[in-house]
Parts: sequence; structure tokens; C-alpha cells
Amino acid sequence: MDFFDLKYDFDSSFIKLNDDFFYFYAHTNEYLMNHIQKTSYIFDNLLDKKTIEDFYERFKQKYLINFTFEDFNKVIKYTVYLHDIGKISFNFQLNRLNKNNEKIFNEQSTFLKKYSFEDYIPLLCKTHSIVGSLIFLSKFKTIIDENTVILLILAYTIYGHHTSIKDILSNKHFSYDLNDSEWITFCIILLYLDLASKEDIENEKFSPYYFNQIQDNNSKYLKNEIEDYDSTLSYFYMYIYSLLIVSDVFASNKYNISVEEVKKLNFNNRITLDLKNKMFSSFYNKKYNKNLSYDNLITDSLENIDNINVLRKNMLLESSFNLIKSLDKNRVFFLNMPTGAGKTNTSMKLALDIINNTEIDRIIYAMPFINIIEQNFDVICDSYGLTEDNGEIRKIYSGSETLFSDASDEFKYDILLNDDFFNYPVICTTFVSLFNSIIRNDKKSKYKLFALTNSVIILDEIQSLPLKNWNSLYYIINELADKYNIYFIIMSATLPNFNRLILDSKSNLRYPNISLIENPSIYFNHSLFKRTEIKNEIKSFELTSENHTEIIDYLLDIVEENFEQDYNKGLMVFNTIKSSRLIYDYLSEYCDEYNFEIDLLNSSLIPSSKKAIISKINHMNENQNKKYILISTQSIEAGVDVSFDFVIRDYAILDSIEQIRGRCNRNGELTIRYDNPSKKGNVYLIKLNDSKKDYYEYIYNDEEQETRIKSTGNLIEKSANYTFEDISDYYDNVSDLINLHNNENESKFNFIDRDNIIFLNNAEYSKLLDKETGIHLIDNNQEQFSIFICTDLNIFTESLKIEENFNIWKKLEDNNFIEFYKENKKDFIFSINELRYIKYISSKTNKKLYHENKIIGKNLLEYYKSLFKNRNKNHDYYKLIKKEFSSILYKFMINITINKYDQLYEKINEWDKFKFFYILDEENIGDGEEFFYSLNKGFNFKPIITEIL
Repeated sequence: MDFFDLKYDFDSSFIKLNDDFFYFYAHTNEYLMNHIQKTSYIFDNLLDKKTIEDFYERFKQKYLINFTFEDFNKVIKYTVYLHDIGKISFNFQLNRLNKNNEKIFNEQSTFLKKYSFEDYIPLLCKTHSIVGSLIFLSKFKTIIDENTVILLILAYTIYGHHTSIKDILSNKHFSYDLNDSEWITFCIILLYLDLASKEDIENEKFSPYYFNQIQDNNSKYLKNEIEDYDSTLSYFYMYIYSLLIVSDVFASNKYNISVEEVKKLNFNNRITLDLKNKMFSSFYNKKYNKNLSYDNLITDSLENIDNINVLRKNMLLESSFNLIKSLDKNRVFFLNMPTGAGKTNTSMKLALDIINNTEIDRIIYAMPFINIIEQNFDVICDSYGLTEDNGEIRKIYSGSETLFSDASDEFKYDILLNDDFFNYPVICTTFVSLFNSIIRNDKKSKYKLFALTNSVIILDEIQSLPLKNWNSLYYIINELADKYNIYFIIMSATLPNFNRLILDSKSNLRYPNISLIENPSIYFNHSLFKRTEIKNEIKSFELTSENHTEIIDYLLDIVEENFEQDYNKGLMVFNTIKSSRLIYDYLSEYCDEYNFEIDLLNSSLIPSSKKAIISKINHMNENQNKKYILISTQSIEAGVDVSFDFVIRDYAILDSIEQIRGRCNRNGELTIRYDNPSKKGNVYLIKLNDSKKDYYEYIYNDEEQETRIKSTGNLIEKSANYTFEDISDYYDNVSDLINLHNNENESKFNFIDRDNIIFLNNAEYSKLLDKETGIHLIDNNQEQFSIFICTDLNIFTESLKIEENFNIWKKLEDNNFIEFYKENKKDFIFSINELRYIKYISSKTNKKLYHENKIIGKNLLEYYKSLFKNRNKNHDYYKLIKKEFSSILYKFMINITINKYDQLYEKINEWDKFKFFYILDEENIGDGEEFFYSLNKGFNFKPIITEIL
């Protein structure tokens, strides 16, 4: 038989010639059809049918498809069936997939040699995705004219399923990018599948030009016919792409079990009825959540209420009531509550309301900073009665704890995949992880996107999103809600007025979103939440090593004034590491004279040092007479649950000022301490400069200075002790200034953030990554560094009351110690699981990773590095190592962002580097100025550093 007359048996994964078989594999030792069947089952398991039905109806209304819903589903399923069909290439089978599998390689080679087919092998390609995408289009050639857009999107899904989601409008890819071997392979597979005859190919019924025309016509259609603010096609494309790559990876991970065994598994881990009942029971049995009846909702005046818990419960009931009555018409809700009003507990109640009144079956908490996740995670676990060990809830970020000890490899890899795929009923994660699933085009980021469907997503501290991308991110939130059946609860004590933003100057696009507290000012302006008072006028000072006397004298006057009224705990917050370090050094000279203790907390300190400081502060409630000052940067603003009697803040945007006010008299403890409801915490604002410019100019870009800083100045000039109405006016002004800035640039045909919305909807995803104009949740104009500080770390903080000779390594399985650990978890630097893991490694390898109650950083790092020396391990092995060690290494690391012109930038680049982080060795660590770095003070030569919080 001629080479071109061979036929592929799709159901059996072979080509038969006489009595000989050539079997095609998807992966080593797994037949192609077996992999396709597994992928198809998992795809169906993950697919949200309502989401697909909604997309179908939208496409029908826009005349983008001309077939039934049944055929629409069939076409989508063929995306799965044909995603790996390009592997029917003899070159791919022998020289890429099976070249290291001697048995299979010999079997396949023998077949080809027997029938003298070897000479054809070099003509075929080793890749498969582009070929598979063209085969898909060819399969539906008869209906492509009336369904071009949808079919091309699905073909592109196959095209990018091993790399990234592709830009559809680019003519540099797809059929334009075909090489000769790919085209020959495509033609051969057409023949093997009976999708074309030799005559069809010879008469060019299939040709590169034919596919180029399809691509060009589709691009013209998208540019000319689809409205700029219609996200339907793009969100469909991203959803199917995410489903395919996740199903493909899940199936590949199960290569060693049968199709029948795979079909017994559930790959969609969401909130079941039993878990829902468990969460409800746990939440409503909490003391503060009992008797939550709308009959108890107070609608009259709240002015005379003197119990803060009554106000907290009223806000919870009001927001719950307004949510439930609006669920059938709205999916995005705003929750604006004062600091200390029980925002987290209220949001948990609202999430349960949504689950109880809809078909939603996943809860995702997204927060801007890791320390907020750490603070809230245990609260959420306790309130819902969930445990991470059972896979009911998971915190997912780069340094989250994932420890396996002696678990099986299969179990370990399942955990890694579930983390990548957001495959848990309840998830706590970062803004970066959540929004990257939309704005980034790489495969790994897109893994998570499918999991967002049919969820309630709670966005905490939403004002932390980058101002320059407020338009695009707010648009993304609303379109996610609409296209993926997601309910959003957007909450903060300082909530921007996103509805005021002009997203499209032509259509005046607006979203009908609901504020769950109808009149927040009633609560914000209530005496129980007016816990602080801004004192004095804002004064300006120079702060340099040469000129600092005036500011230090002023700070000491404030300290002395507060100490005299027994306000003994003070917080001072500055904008840069340099200014915080200078103030710390100069104020430290007065500790004995004024009888106070002082600490420094900024992002150049390792997490263990930060945790020790926070633990120390929280234990000071045991000694109210102790005088204490904490010098900090913005690190203290969000997610750090501490309270001070007075605070001083270097000039910043109102959002940051309000965050710091929330760290003053946080729980109204001054009222309790002095039995005086009029007692308030003292807040002071100053404005520091380094003789060249104000320090705030180092951390806020031009746009933020023109909007937020400008609006802050206008507000404080009007009234230092502003009201909730003033804050609302501030956010109105910020939104108006953003609109003005965008309109002016649009009229000059300059790029604006609204253009990112158009790029997203046109599936031009690569443009969203542009360093200058794209969407970035972390400022990428400065260089980011991760640094491992090579030191020994205490297992627990000094605040923990524990016997001097206590040997923790002998107690890790002791029930009494486990209970002690649970009660004092906040005072442990390392978790009990991390300690067990370190002990397990030490005993297994005879490596000395700990001594007494310390972890030896140098030895830990050397052991970690040694694990990467084995070159024979696969990619999953190294991924597993990184994940297992992530939470432990995280405690030794700092993450900083540095201007390339700073002298520290050059210094760091001189250090040893391993993988993604630099290494600061022991010889450079100490408190003296001759050392480069101090565990207590950070960098010793005071660089100007802005920070990743």
C-alpha cells in the first residue's frame, strides 16, 4: 500500500497494514485515543452548562452561528477530540515522544522499515498543535462560511493549547506561520482521516491561501463589526481555552490509569450539599452570628446606640437583606463598612446568602496582600468549619504552605494541579493570582480562569488596585460577572466610586451595581466608629542625614505630649525605607531619655522579624504602662491587626491615611481603658522631603499625584477631621480626574486604559502585557528582587511563654503540645507542619537543618540547592520541590522593588543567585554599619526603596 493511502483508526489509535499495526501514543505508554477519551470526560466534568448555554444564546442573537445548540456542543467537543490529532505524525512519534522509550521506538521503527516508509519521516513535523487546529477547521469545512468566527476561535484554542492563548487579530501566526513540514503533515493526516482525497489536495481545495483568507476575513469582521465593548467572543475563547488546557493536563497526569478509572473520579471540587450544610451550621452557631433575623434590623435612628456589636449586627443584616432582594437583577455588590465593623464576618454571611439563593458552588476570597490572607484565613476556616487538610479550603499564593512529607507522588501532584487550577470549594488568594487569569496570556495563568465560573468572589481592599488600570479592571469585573455567572462582593472601608468612571466615551457604558449599605455615613459618622482625631496642621520638614534636627524635635514633642496623657503606644509611618530608617536611627538615640522601646518594621525585614514585632505589640496589652514606638512603612497599613494610641503619618493619599487611622484606637480600647466614650486616638500628619522632592513622590507616579494626592490635599485643606461625605467627595473627585485625564488623551489619540478593554475584547491579549500601557497589578517600572537572608531563625517569637530548655522536636506529635500550638499559633514563626517536614528531611538525609529551637538557614539553603543537581528528574519533580519548600524559604526572604539607578541595584547584582532569588550570606549580616544588612533594621546604608507590600 502507498504511504498516502494509509488510514488511521480513530477509536483504536493505530494504522493497520496487512497484519501489522503502528500504534500512536499521546504520551509514553498511553494510546492517543485513551488520552482523548480521558480529556473529553474531564472536559465534560468541568464544563459549566449554563455558561455554555448563555454563550450560545448570545451568539445566536448576534448571528455569529448558524447551527443548533446540540451542534454547538458537538463542535466544542471536537475541539477536545482533535486537540492532539497532530500527533499522528511519524516524526513526532519517533523523534520527539518515544525517542527515549526503546521498546516503543523499536516497535514503531520496525513497522516503518518493513514497508519502506522511513524516507517520509523527515518530511513530517515534530510539532502537533498547528496541524491539529487546521484539521479541526477542515473537519467543519462545509459550515465554515456561516460560522467562521466561532470555528476559528476553537481552532485557535487547539493552536495555543501547549503554549499560550493566541492573538486572533495577528497575521503573524496560525496559517501564516506554517512551515513546509507542518503543511505536509496536515495534508497526510487529512488523507489518513478521510477528510480529503488526493485530488482535493492536488486541486488546492485545501491550501495555505484558503486558511489565510479565513483568518483575514475573521480579523476584518472582528475589527469592523464587533463593538469595542462587547466581550462575548473573547470571554468565550478564554473559557474554552482554559477548559481544554486544564482537561488536557488533568488527563495527562492520569496517563497510568484506565479510562474507566478516570471516569470514577471527580475533577470539579466545589461546594457540595453536605459541605454547604456544614458551613451553614458552623457559621450560624458562632456566638455573634446567632439570632440573625431580619426582624432585628433597626431602621430607626442609630444615634443613641452605645454597643458597637449592635451596629455590627445591623450592618450585617442590612447588607444581607439588600443583597437577597437584588440577586435576580444584579451580580456586583459594594460593601462599604468602617474599620472594625466586622467586614470579614459580614462578607462570609453574604457569600452564604448567595450560595443559598442561587446555584453558586464556590467561594473565592481575593486580597491585595499576603498578610491580609494570613490574617483572614484562620478566621474563615473557623467560621465556616473548614480544614485545609480535607481539601475544603485552600490559600493559594507563591509562599503558601504545601508540605507532603512521605505522601505518595500521585497525591503530591494532585495537590499541585489543584492549586494551579483553583480546584477547591473555598479559596483565599491574591489579586495578582485572580486577575492574571484574565490579563495574562500564558498557559499557566489561564489554568485558573475556568474555575471562576459559578462562583462568588469577594474582593477585599479594592482601592489597592493600580489607579492607572481602574477602568479596565472594573470593566473586567463586571464582564466576568455577566459572562461567567459570578457574583462579586467588593468591599473596603475606603471604597472608590467606580460607577463614576467613564469606561466608553461614546456609549456612556455604565453598570447597575448595588451598594449593600444604603447610607454608610450613618455608621461611619457614628460616635462608636469615630475613634480618632487628626491633631495639629500639616507641617513640612526636611529629612536628610545632614538636616534632621527639626523633624526629630517635632516628633519627640508629639511623643512626650502623648506619653503625658498615658497614650503609651505610638506608630509612625513613612513612605520609603530610607526615611523610615533615618527616623528610626535618630529617635533611637532618645530611648533612654524618654524611657521608650523602639522597633523598625518595613519590607526590607524578613517575614519572621515582622511577625515577631507584631506578636510583641499584641502582647503589650498585658502591660499598658510600657512605652513603645514602632517606626514603619506602608507594610503596616493593610492586614496587620494591631492598635496604637497615637499615630504619625507622612503625607500620602487619603486611602493610606485612612488605613493608618484604622490602626489607631482600632477597637475603641481607649474608651474602655479610661471609661470615657469621648477618648479618641491621636493622629498627626506631616510632610517630609529630602531637599530634592517630597518623599511621597518616590512612591506615587504622576497620574496618582495628579488625582489621589491632589484630591487628598483639597479634602484636608477643607477639613482635617473630615467626614464620610468628604471621603465620598474625594473618590468622586479622583474618578472625575481620571475621566478628565482619559478624555484629554483620547482627544489627542494618545493611549489610555480604555484601549486595554478593546484589546481584551478583540483577543489581542499580548497588548495587555505591554510594559508601559498594559494592565499590571504590580508596578513593573522598577526592578523587583527576591533575596534569601542566610541566617538562623527562631521557631517561635520571644513573646511565647515557654520553658527555657523546652525541646520542641520531641513534642511535635504530643497532643498537649498540639493544643498549645493551636492556642498560640500567632506566636509561632514556623507552623507545626513545617517543623514536622524539616524534622522528616533531617532524619531522612542526616542533614543538620535545626539546632535547639532554631532553623539553620545556611544548611537549609544548601540542602535545597542540592536537590536540583539531579539532572535526570522531570519537570514535575522540580516543581514539587519548589512548592514544598516555598513557605519555609519565604520566611527567610525579602521582596523589594528598586530603582535601577539606586546603588543597591548594582550591589545586589554582585551577589550569588539561585533560581529566582539572590543570596545574602552570613558575613554581610549584623547590626553594625560595617555590615550590609541587619535582621532588626534591614539594609544598613539606607537606600531609597519602594516596596512590594
